[in-house]
Amino acid sequence: MAKEEPKKQPVAQPRKKGGKFKLILGMILVCLAMPFMLPTILLLAAGLVPTYVSYGTDKDPEKSGAISVFAMNIAGITPFLIDLWAKGQTLSNAFRILSDTNSWLVILGASAIGQLIIYAVPQAIAAMSLGHSETRIRALRKNLELLKESWGPEVTNVRSVEPISKE
Repeated sequence: MAKEEPKKQPVAQPRKKGGKFKLILGMILVCLAMPFMLPTILLLAAGLVPTYVSYGTDKDPEKSGAISVFAMNIAGITPFLIDLWAKGQTLSNAFRILSDTNSWLVILGASAIGQLIIYAVPQAIAAMSLGHSETRIRALRKNLELLKESWGPEVTNVRSVEPISKE
């Protein structure tokens, strides 16, 4: 008789902890705060439009680009929120801020800086990494030459080191 292989139990997927609960709780809190903070919510809803667009167009599953735009976007809105709170949370103050072109320049300019971070930082890191690698290759070639001088050519490989980049 052949031995029967034990049946493998299906591996349970890890559950998200509180995904829908957190969303529902957040919506309830916003609805409860709406009558008391309507001007603030209006200013945030209008000012965070670049974040909404970035979140909708970001193809990264972690949404790192949207997070970068959000951080800079919220930094651009913060002075106007403080101004709204200092002068009183009224709809007229909120509409005054939203109708001012300079406030939009600051809010959208901060969002543009967040978008610039998305494009510039990876390229800068790649350039620095490439420079570091080329410096390391030069140092290794120099050490190889020193080893040839000290111990003779028989300690080296029969093939020469292939150049990675054209010099």
